[in-house]
Amino acid sequence: MALDRDRAVAITGTVWKEVNIMVSQHSRNRALIQTVDEWVAADLTRRDFVRRMSALGGGAVFGGALANHLLSRDAAASPRGVALFQDDPPAAPGGTVVAATIDKPVNMDPAFAELYSSMQVYQNIFNKLVYVDADYNYIPGLASSWNQVDEVTWDFTLVENAVFHNDEPFTANDVAFTIERIFDPALAAPNAVFLQAIDRVETDGDYNVRFILKRPWGSFLADLAAVLEVVNETAVTTLDPRLEPIGTGPFRMTEWVKDDHITLERWDKYHVAERPFLDSVIFRAIADDTVRLTGLQTDEMQWVMQVPLQQVEALKGDAEIKVTVGRPYLPDFLYLNCSKPPFDDKRVRQALAWALNRDEVTQVAFFGQAETATEAIYDGNPYYSGINLYEGGPDPEGAMALLAEAGVEGLSFVFDGQPQVPTQVKAAQVLQQQLRAAGITMDIQNYESGEWITRLLTKEYTATISYWSATLDPAHFYLPGLLSTSGWNISGFGSPEMDEALNAFATEPDEATRKEAYRRVVEIVQEEAPIIAIDNQLQQYWVRANVYGMTPLPTMEIRFEPVY
Repeated sequence: MALDRDRAVAITGTVWKEVNIMVSQHSRNRALIQTVDEWVAADLTRRDFVRRMSALGGGAVFGGALANHLLSRDAAASPRGVALFQDDPPAAPGGTVVAATIDKPVNMDPAFAELYSSMQVYQNIFNKLVYVDADYNYIPGLASSWNQVDEVTWDFTLVENAVFHNDEPFTANDVAFTIERIFDPALAAPNAVFLQAIDRVETDGDYNVRFILKRPWGSFLADLAAVLEVVNETAVTTLDPRLEPIGTGPFRMTEWVKDDHITLERWDKYHVAERPFLDSVIFRAIADDTVRLTGLQTDEMQWVMQVPLQQVEALKGDAEIKVTVGRPYLPDFLYLNCSKPPFDDKRVRQALAWALNRDEVTQVAFFGQAETATEAIYDGNPYYSGINLYEGGPDPEGAMALLAEAGVEGLSFVFDGQPQVPTQVKAAQVLQQQLRAAGITMDIQNYESGEWITRLLTKEYTATISYWSATLDPAHFYLPGLLSTSGWNISGFGSPEMDEALNAFATEPDEATRKEAYRRVVEIVQEEAPIIAIDNQLQQYWVRANVYGMTPLPTMEIRFEPVY
């Protein structure tokens, strides 16, 4: 809603009191979603709905984002003046939202996807051909419709009224140029790895494109929805796309004050009728959870990505702010360097898997704001397998037996930590205590982020914990992460069996067969244990009580188009 622009740029801070609450969210979130579904289906009276929501502690989300699986892009397409939910006010244009993210954006060129903090901004500047909603349905973007002609051919019909922020009309040529550019060896775009199945793009007039794939590829639509923002040739060849992004999106960038804020303003020629609602969005990178919370409580910020995890449950009773229902979209894995001792032995890796207590990690390190995980996706993803070869763990005695079988006595190793990521260090400390029960010593050595990632990529590390933010389709995680020829394979593990399973999963076009192929991938990963799933962090956003229309999405995009 409306906020004075001068005031919107100001940030203040204060001291908060720590509240130590550790409550698991899994069952509560499921109950909330079921309650909302029954309400929307008219299976509950208003009185029963309010009573049940109150009992579940859902009052903080009642006025706005009741359940993020309903606040999808489909909801955003509702006519202006129609509330997203019965108790929401009618959507109306105007106002500024100050959005507090965590890290500083560095590069607005979508071919590079350089830091999630950059993506959070530029995904409001550019458009994709297709999007995915909170229920994993593919929905129109710059493509109004699409059709799979055969296993390697896809046709897309494009919208005819999209305009770039430099006033050039969007056409099929822009799609072709975007693909050609992303595969240009001179550009060396990191996102090319996610689009590797594409052989070429053919245009048919201004508003029809055909994608020809090199081979069948099961995640093709997911690839487009995850990483393909369409760029303008004139803009990227005459401006610096890292600093001056020109898209067709709902907002255009008008100001970037380095290390302070980025201002986006409403694009009046946006192709979706009466969108966006907001006049502007101001992104500020606020590293400190406490400062973000204070800004939200004082209305100097209207949207924040994260608050102190210790205070989450207590804050849900604050009438001035509200939070979306959390979705576990961000997996954390224990990475083991399989290219050198001691983790070049599968039995030693399995010993760590048996010693791990996931419940304890989610409660102590995340204060219940994460769910335990045994694979990269959660049970709401259509491909979820539910496989757990270590069911019944933790088993310290079983871990010690595996170490004895491997001939390893007094196992000791060093964990690479990042103090800039407090949850990682806290999870490592919990793991450290758990491993002691199996006679394993793990020392923690902290590094600055730049050195930490360098040690991972050069395989100097022995063990660490890291997350992966691209899990719309599980191929986005497992294929680059475990294929023996991939530059992203930081575990150093590789085997013909793993490569065969990964390729079978990636290339299978039939969904049912592909799900079975995915199960085989999970089984091999758990058996070989080069990486060990720990948890899936809940993605949930905090807003002022008068802000509506925001929802977490499987792509982890922050879409301000439907917000008012």
